[in-house]
Amino acid sequence: MEKASTPGGLFVRQASGLVRDVSMANALFFNISAFVGTAIGWAVAFYALYPEWQGLGISAFAWMALLTGLFCYFLGMIFAALTTAMPRSGGDYVFTSRIISPFLGWIESWTLVGSALTIIGFEIIVASHNVQLTAILLGVAFPGSAFANAQNWFQDNTSRAILGVIILLVIFGISILRTRTFHKVVTGLTIFAIISVAISFFGALFISESAMNKALPVLGTSASAIMSTATKAGFSLGSPDFSFNPGLIGLAGLISVVLFQFIGFQFSSYIAGEVKGNVHRTVMFAVIGALIFAVFMNSLYQDVLGNHFGFRLTNAWGYLYWNGAGAPLNGQPPFTPVMATAVYPGAWPLWFIVSIGNTVLNVLLCPVYAVFLSRIVLAWSLDRQVPEWFSVVNERTNAPLRVIVLAVLVGAVFYLLTFFNFSLASTTFFGVLLAGLTWIMPGLNAILVRWRRPDLFQLTGNTKNFLGLPRLVWFGILWLIFIIPVYLAAFVYPVVQGFQKQGGAYLSLSSANTSGIGWALVFIVIGIIIYFVMRAVNASRGINVKMIYQELPPD
Repeated sequence: MEKASTPGGLFVRQASGLVRDVSMANALFFNISAFVGTAIGWAVAFYALYPEWQGLGISAFAWMALLTGLFCYFLGMIFAALTTAMPRSGGDYVFTSRIISPFLGWIESWTLVGSALTIIGFEIIVASHNVQLTAILLGVAFPGSAFANAQNWFQDNTSRAILGVIILLVIFGISILRTRTFHKVVTGLTIFAIISVAISFFGALFISESAMNKALPVLGTSASAIMSTATKAGFSLGSPDFSFNPGLIGLAGLISVVLFQFIGFQFSSYIAGEVKGNVHRTVMFAVIGALIFAVFMNSLYQDVLGNHFGFRLTNAWGYLYWNGAGAPLNGQPPFTPVMATAVYPGAWPLWFIVSIGNTVLNVLLCPVYAVFLSRIVLAWSLDRQVPEWFSVVNERTNAPLRVIVLAVLVGAVFYLLTFFNFSLASTTFFGVLLAGLTWIMPGLNAILVRWRRPDLFQLTGNTKNFLGLPRLVWFGILWLIFIIPVYLAAFVYPVVQGFQKQGGAYLSLSSANTSGIGWALVFIVIGIIIYFVMRAVNASRGINVKMIYQELPPD
């Protein structure tokens, strides 16, 4: 049976139907599983998305991860404070719609939903790679086995489609679990994946660049072949550059990739309506704990692997992969479990565990995203911003099951797009582009809540003044000082340049156009239309929309 959390009357608001079953540990591992994805084995591949260099022995990527982590602390404090004042599921949508504007709250969350769906699609695509990479690892460990030719698997659409369906069934099976069971599964699998992170991190310490170079013929290539092919394709390592362009513009682009890697560390705020006990303490612990792990994965972890496997080598290999320029193993990324197995074939069981852990978190991210997205849509429906159909909470799962299933299916559409030459790079850019308001609006909410909603401000736990302003306002100011220049440099500046060079063609919806700008605009226009249509429908029914946003959604 199912129950509607929205009543039939005009403005009677019942309980949401959600159950407070999420513990502090559940919230922490929910956050971690929402952002690590495939970074365990692919960490060094992300170097090559933007021009890379090393300063003081630390990569530009790691420097930007440390800088981003520092400022994300203030973002985490904002989420903890606003969740304390508004302990409801829905996250940004609830915050912005109550503090600043229902319209901005809708557009912010609408674009976040679009961004998250592309990330689900990204992870399904990568999961298919990871299954093949795990098979390649076994082929390296056992050269005469059936896995020896694994790099040539899944070259036709039929086999890729079958693999995609299997992955989707796994994602679907986890997504429809009862809420309590779902969080137990997420917690257990994430702990296993963290163990694989430890194996990978400490195992890399026993690998040297020279040993890696000697082992490359096992993978059918050599360091000189990789460097030569990459150089001809346009690859080069740079040096620290702080000029405006390409220096700072490039670093802003690098930060955008880091943000793509970080997004999710704050997602326990979106399920706050299901957190049991002290919501402030739980969300604070989960957000800051996950942030620390995010910084580790994108700085120390990545650089230890990069330096031990070869910084130039992994960058060149990654460059070949992202640009489709003839990467080794028939176009595969620099996957460190495979590379490590080539160096120490006898240690393959350990690297097999790392590969499985990588795939587990990669696949697990998809149901986690489906669940967090469903809570945003539930909050929309409780505010009558979308039809009541979306707010039906399934009595078996204690979750809005319809929306969860829809999120998985729409994410699957992005996997299907790869059959039509839709690239991973364009998916990444489109996803980060759409998430812009999600990164920016929390800072504005933190600054304005004191004046726009003094009643809610008093509940944030951050009302004490520092230099004449409340701490929460300072958190907002410091966060905006960081994130606004990043988005201006990483997205607005390239968009302006794109228009100057290509004109209207820059908005093309063709798969050959990897900017994603045209599709982002289409998605935003659709969101605006939905908002005003629902506003008109509610007005025709005599519903006082303004009153809805003066109170919090049902608990």
